[in-house]
Amino acid sequence: MGGENMTALVLRLGYVALNVTDMTAAARDAENIAGVRVVEKTATRMLMTSNQRHAELIFYKSDKNTVRCIGLEANNAECVAEVARRALDRGLHILSETPSLDAISHSVTFVTSEGHIFEVHTPMLCNQPIRYLCGGIHPRYIDHVNLTAENPKLIIEELVEVLGMKLSERSAGYEINWLRAGDHRHHTIGMVKGAPGLHHYSWEFADFADFKRLGDMLDADDRSLVWGPGRHGAGDNLFAYYLDSAGFLVECTAEMELIQHNEEPRIVDVGENLSNPKVVNRWGTLPPQMWIDHHSPFTDVR
Repeated sequence: MGGENMTALVLRLGYVALNVTDMTAAARDAENIAGVRVVEKTATRMLMTSNQRHAELIFYKSDKNTVRCIGLEANNAECVAEVARRALDRGLHILSETPSLDAISHSVTFVTSEGHIFEVHTPMLCNQPIRYLCGGIHPRYIDHVNLTAENPKLIIEELVEVLGMKLSERSAGYEINWLRAGDHRHHTIGMVKGAPGLHHYSWEFADFADFKRLGDMLDADDRSLVWGPGRHGAGDNLFAYYLDSAGFLVECTAEMELIQHNEEPRIVDVGENLSNPKVVNRWGTLPPQMWIDHHSPFTDVR
């Protein structure tokens, strides 16, 4: 694929912004289960974080539960400018070059050809205390998203060309793909064939003991895990999934593989309906149909 030797302009996932009908309930759920805290609150927006960064999860009050934007942290302002140039060269729509938050100094927001919305931004202001009281797990940071696209190969090509990301692993027909950023984690963006949207976003947890606490937290709220715990073959990361109060699928992960060298992407066979445990879940339990079918659309800005 063209652009495989390009240098990544983005370092990691910056934030996930979601439109929700009940902002208070969504924030309470993130506090009680994931264990993130509120940084700022207005009548229309709530900023939340799990570490010193000013915001990682953002809720906007809306009449529908949709994905508003995915933030990607660039190395510096020069990288942001280069992303803007490449997006225009690729013929992608630039929504804005004004940062969405005061805690960001420079950014560009663009839309893929299938409507995925990304804000590539300079590093988020780190102005929050490293420790805080919470009732949930307290993740280390927000770490990746899995998106869906009707033509995953095309969207992967756009993201490789515009963002300089690298393809770590994919299925033979590009039905499922994993893209890494500059921090070398196996994937910051996953891309799966389906109606354009978000499949899930993920928090990085400290260790496996957090997964036990997650199950107990959900049980205390008369809820349960959607899938897991287990260990993905692609990425080698521990995982467990649950649905939040707004219906978004949330993954909790740990121990993701690091790829330090500029190697060619691995080609894997995920099996019919994700039936290959060596790729999907090395511990054997395969995903339920509700996990496979889950989908959250982006806000339509085209």
